[in-house]
Amino acid sequence: MYLLVHYSACNCYDVHQCVFIVSRSGRLEISKPEIVAGRRTLGVISMGGGVSRPERMQKLAGMTLIVSLLAALYINLIISIALAGTETGEFCPTCPDWTDLDGWLAKKEAYEKAQGIGQPVGSQSGQPNSVAPASLKVDPSAKGYLVNKLLTRASIIQKDQVILDVRDPQDYQSGHIPGARSLYWKDMQKGGILDPDLAIKALERAGVNRNESLLVYGGSDEGAAFVFWALSYLGQKDVSLLDGGADAAWSAGIKKDVSKTTSTESNYTARIVPWLLVKPVNLDRLLARSDVQILDARDYSDYGMSMLAKAISLTAEMLYDDDSKIKDPASLNDLLSRRSLNEKGAQIVYGTPQAYRLFYGLKLMGYNATLLEGDWWMKTKWAVSSVK
Repeated sequence: MYLLVHYSACNCYDVHQCVFIVSRSGRLEISKPEIVAGRRTLGVISMGGGVSRPERMQKLAGMTLIVSLLAALYINLIISIALAGTETGEFCPTCPDWTDLDGWLAKKEAYEKAQGIGQPVGSQSGQPNSVAPASLKVDPSAKGYLVNKLLTRASIIQKDQVILDVRDPQDYQSGHIPGARSLYWKDMQKGGILDPDLAIKALERAGVNRNESLLVYGGSDEGAAFVFWALSYLGQKDVSLLDGGADAAWSAGIKKDVSKTTSTESNYTARIVPWLLVKPVNLDRLLARSDVQILDARDYSDYGMSMLAKAISLTAEMLYDDDSKIKDPASLNDLLSRRSLNEKGAQIVYGTPQAYRLFYGLKLMGYNATLLEGDWWMKTKWAVSSVK
């Protein structure tokens, strides 16, 4: 973010427009308007210049003092935000820092461990698994994605991963990756949206434990991306998606297995991550933040009919190739940068079911995405419709 000070007498010989920039570090720089065009600015101060050099120097000195004072205020603002909602600077476990959500989550987890809090959800005994969590190995071919452990190629499936086939039971029975367990993604939903209780029961039937490393794959629909988001919301740490799904596995030469993989029913423990799901109760607060962007994952025709106010159209299909594989990192970076996404802020993704795939793509690229599920937003004051 920059503070721009417009001044019209920065050259001793020619009278033309210049811009003084106070950068994030507080340094004063001089540039031309065309150089800073498109940068995010804190504000603009306009100052006119005269024809007399002494007058220009006097105005420049006064302007520099103003800039210095405003820069000090701006730096103080940045420090205040970094305190995550506290006046003392102590960590606040109920004040998410949307400018660095992943860092805040890590601090929150350490804080809860130190305080001995964080009761598991969905466990009859109330005790978490004692099995140490498996660590996902990085697929070398996935390098370039900021969080590359979230992506697995069909050519390098790891033996220590629990593989979940989230297609419908008929597709699973007709042939699945050897060792894959069946977990139909719609068994985790009620009325087309996630039901945490049903999801926990489905995971228990599949014998899934919270501390396991999971590889999820599906068909060409949004099933696998939905399960990725649902597991993230339930607090599953190590989840990776098979790029391209089942078709990519067959193309890579993996032989279909028609036998049913049996597993012992588990007692799944979940720790809900509430900030990964936008609800009506917190929508107003989120949309009031200047560092929150809204992304509409639906087709552009649906976006044109109705949308959330100030939403950016980013169709989920734009992140994927025709074979349902995620696009390469360079293409994704270009696509997202052209929409000026704020890597230090947060993105609300809506327009399910397409939004599940967009959410996954953003997380893969390191963005602090959260998801609004369903169409209840259409009845809020934030909904904008072009249909009269």
